[in-house]
Amino acid sequence: MKKQTKTSMKYFRSFGIALLVIGISIGAYGIFRAPSSDASQLENELMQNERELEKEEATPAYAAAKTPAATKKQTAAPRVPDIHESSITVIGDSVFLGAAPSFKKLYKNAVIDAKVSRQVVQALGTAKKLQKKGRLGDTVIIALGTNGNFNSATGQKLIDYLGPDRTIYWIDAYGRDLPVQKDVNQTIRRVAAANQNVHVIAWSKEGGKHPDWFYQDGIHLNITGQKKFARFIKKNLITE
Repeated sequence: MKKQTKTSMKYFRSFGIALLVIGISIGAYGIFRAPSSDASQLENELMQNERELEKEEATPAYAAAKTPAATKKQTAAPRVPDIHESSITVIGDSVFLGAAPSFKKLYKNAVIDAKVSRQVVQALGTAKKLQKKGRLGDTVIIALGTNGNFNSATGQKLIDYLGPDRTIYWIDAYGRDLPVQKDVNQTIRRVAAANQNVHVIAWSKEGGKHPDWFYQDGIHLNITGQKKFARFIKKNLITE
């Protein structure tokens, strides 16, 4: 009986270790990938930012504003709406979540829905929820790709749902040692090439030039990087 009990305990210990290893593997490129020296700081930042966004969402007046209707004096609508007059909605992961306060300083009325470990495959569901709440703006920024690969069909379903009347920007993925970066960014560009209203913001090129903008994981942005990231996005938004 004692021998059987010891065997059972050994099994459960092994099973527990296996679950732990699986959990670590799944979150390899999430906030716990950062070394211990700055992981806690990063985690606290993300938690605080998420609370602030949830607080804003709970405010009754917090909703994506409609683009002002064209006046009779206008002879033709511009190809891309003025970013200052249109509403902005962001669907992102923890990279954008970290930079959310910096982006809000530039676009205070932007609706930001960013979550830790979010993948592209989850974005369609997020877009539908935002639409139902009246929070899906005329300009949509997709900041996804860091947490896993996806295929063109998945990306196209998201674009189809957002529709041809919205201006869409897709920020490509960057990580110093991010294995999926090449494949993800190729897919993003394929989707953009197939849709005239989708524009790629090449964060991978800009981020790679500035290693000092990142936490030690080479993916998430420090305070300086968050500000630079937000300004880089603003610089790449098309206005007419």
